[in-house]
Amino acid sequence: MDEVLKALLNIQKDIAQQKQDMIDVKENIKESKESINKNIDEKFDRIEAKTKQLEEKIEKQQKSIDFLEKQMRKKNIVFFGISESEKNYEELLNNILNIINEKMNIACPKWEIEAVSRLGRNKDKIRPVVVTTTTLSRKLQILKNKRTLDNSGLYIKQDYTPAVLLKRRELQDELQRKRMSGKKVTLRYDKIVEIKYMNNETIHLKKTHQAKQLTNPERLTERPSNKRFMSESPDDKSIEKILLSAEQTKQVPKRNK
Repeated sequence: MDEVLKALLNIQKDIAQQKQDMIDVKENIKESKESINKNIDEKFDRIEAKTKQLEEKIEKQQKSIDFLEKQMRKKNIVFFGISESEKNYEELLNNILNIINEKMNIACPKWEIEAVSRLGRNKDKIRPVVVTTTTLSRKLQILKNKRTLDNSGLYIKQDYTPAVLLKRRELQDELQRKRMSGKKVTLRYDKIVEIKYMNNETIHLKKTHQAKQLTNPERLTERPSNKRFMSESPDDKSIEKILLSAEQTKQVPKRNK
């Protein structure tokens, strides 16, 4: 009998020990799981932080690229509707000079045109011509006189970057909706802006204010502001489409020697 009781006690001890072992294993698993999860969370946080840094770096680089591309096009104008009758670069340059001097009534010598080139691959449609002037003032004067080409089949636009062209194209529908609702709006670069008209009283007040500013002794010692002419942006969806398509196959313009 004593041996049976002793055996039962041993069995109970073994069972108790096994239960304790199971509890210990469970605790170890829990601790290991928490440790693994912690390591995973730490790695994820490091990856997330690194990804954010890379995204910020890419965004910064993209802004730099956009700025450089904008600067490269700063003195560019795009001419549309010029027949592709030229046989070489010199003939195309002469065509551009003839349009500027004769049709637009702007005295533009040859040296003021840095480069001319057709935009895109040679297809059935007439390709636009990108014209680079040697000075920004000459480009702005040409843009200012763009109305002289009305009813001639020729027209000119700013040379926008692909990103700006895409944005302008996306804004066309919104622009049309605003105009249909009676709002006086236009596209300026890559934004829709309201056209504000001044009545006679406002014009008179503005002129009076300007006259006072000119006669102000303090103003006379100030440097004049460098105001740039901003031509009205086009709202023709087909133009944005043509330029976007041409940008994909844009040829490197030749330089005028």
